Amino acid sequence: MNLQYITEEAVVDFINGMDEVPTETIIADQAIQDLLAGDVPQQISDHENPLGMVESFLQLFIDREEYEICAQLVNKIPELKHDIC
Repeated sequence: MNLQYITEEAVVDFINGMDEVPTETIIADQAIQDLLAGDVPQQISDHENPLGMVESFLQLFIDREEYEICAQLVNKIPELKHDIC
């Protein structure tokens, strides 16, 4: 993982914690819909590390091979883009 805002251990814990939650359920959640629309929902902006939380969702979608959702998320929240040399 190439992370900017959160530790790999935290992301692995997040992904493992979401293991039982179907992708469709996550995508249907209003907070995720807001993120994909470019808005940061209150529950994420109130989080201690909002970009880390969003980056965790990005890694979750990468892990689940939901690349279209990843592209949407990165396009709406450009801070998640990595500079590749």
